[in-house]
Amino acid sequence: LNDVPIPHFCENGEYNVGEGKLYHTMLWMGPRNTVSPLHFDPLDNLLMQVVGWKRVLLFPPDNHSGDAEEDNNQGERNNEYGSNKPTWHYAGTKGNQYNTSAVDIENPDHVKFPNFRNLAPTPYECILGPGDA
Repeated sequence: LNDVPIPHFCENGEYNVGEGKLYHTMLWMGPRNTVSPLHFDPLDNLLMQVVGWKRVLLFPPDNHSGDAEEDNNQGERNNEYGSNKPTWHYAGTKGNQYNTSAVDIENPDHVKFPNFRNLAPTPYECILGPGDA
């Protein structure tokens, strides 16, 4: 933890950044050709591309509470049609973490995941290059 200093404004809850909690500061790094599964992040993020290019698909937010523990305990929650089925992204199903989907968005199985075909909003596609954030 001492390799990367935490900025003062991240430690101070008055600034409302990272809620003043050290564990809210994360650094994710990946090698070439890294693919992340469809997921949502319960914490704020800043994505920076240092070298190479990255394709990112961003979906509009779903109706989750933003509270990791509450969302994890809900599992299958009511969607906008009032049914108690997984939402379009199926996060937290098939043994995945509450924020990670079993759907392969590059090759979705619409038989296993029909809500992905029927309910998923159109994503925004972003191509990040060196120096983009």
